Amino acid sequence: MQYRREESFRYEFSEPLKSTFKIIRISDANVESKEGEMYILDISAGGVKMNTHLELPDPNKAKVEVEVELQLAEKNLDVQGEIVWKKPFGRSYHYGIDFSITETESQELIKILKGHIKYIQTKKEHE
Repeated sequence: MQYRREESFRYEFSEPLKSTFKIIRISDANVESKEGEMYILDISAGGVKMNTHLELPDPNKAKVEVEVELQLAEKNLDVQGEIVWKKPFGRSYHYGIDFSITETESQELIKILKGHIKYIQTKKEHE
């Protein structure tokens, strides 16, 4: 996920959002990996920046497609995407994932994300 200046909405989590992912395709081969744990650092309608202790294949050497399971505002979503960059980060790795979704799905994701932000704010106010 390259940062796009024209992207209108990106949300950075104050506490990374724990989530899971699976590799579903490497280059031309379908794959069914075990679930891996990840933390979403920020999200937009176009993709996510995530952190994991798992070292995944280099996106410069192979096309790596994943399915990410998100829980936003108590709604579960499965979103597919492609890993487009990788950076070592201490004992873990940061990855950028571009979602493979339609414009309609993108708008729905933004709507759910905005609902998640309101949900978190309301939860904090009642603590």
